[in-house]
Amino acid sequence: MTGDALPAPWRLIALETVGSTNDEAKRLIAEGRAADFVVVSAREQSAGRGRRGRAWLGGAGNLYCSFILAVGADFQAAAQAGFVAAVALVDALRGLVPQAAIGGKWPNDVLAGGAKLAGMLLEPAGAGWLVLGVGVNVAWAPPAHLVERPATSLAVLGYDGDPGKVLAAFCAAFAPWMERWRGEGFPPVRRAWLDRALGLSGPVDVRLANETLSGTFAGIDGDGALILDMAGGEVRRILAGDVFLPPAVFRHED
Repeated sequence: MTGDALPAPWRLIALETVGSTNDEAKRLIAEGRAADFVVVSAREQSAGRGRRGRAWLGGAGNLYCSFILAVGADFQAAAQAGFVAAVALVDALRGLVPQAAIGGKWPNDVLAGGAKLAGMLLEPAGAGWLVLGVGVNVAWAPPAHLVERPATSLAVLGYDGDPGKVLAAFCAAFAPWMERWRGEGFPPVRRAWLDRALGLSGPVDVRLANETLSGTFAGIDGDGALILDMAGGEVRRILAGDVFLPPAVFRHED
């Protein structure tokens, strides 16, 4: 991949092998070499990580990239950038494999047929900067014995292109949504994410640090927190947790 492979305003820094593209992006910020709309990508990464400290397997053939974004001082608002990216990524991947049932799972995973296709990790990095790491299973998915939940790849879904084309498609969708978020705030992003969300208005389990809750996925609020309607009329606002959707959701999607 080269810088010319991405649409404006993105600028690509393409590397061969790194520990983590997020760490490379944070290093650029620490060294004063950051700029808005910079993307760091790598052919392979040896120490990738996902949400809640999980490892992200990083052999060649998949997309590993991190976006440097200027977000100001409010990191809570910056966390909304994950939903912005999720909307854009769902749209980009649907465009690449229109025959597949692709949707978003709170907060910012992308699934196809019940299996994980892509994930994101947001990390603050210095004053006013956000690093948004994105991994997409393009050529292969981790085997079942190495992951907690099923995973799939674009290749399994019928895509025969390379990671560079996936990144270009994502960037083409991401930039307009970033500009809209910056100009109009979270409400249009929230509506768009809910339109693409899996399991909305249906039963879900949410695993927290010390308990698992069951209820109805009622939506997300203005900060992106999951709203869980529980038995007896109790409503819980979830800021962080793992969501588990019933198999019926994916039978319906198919």
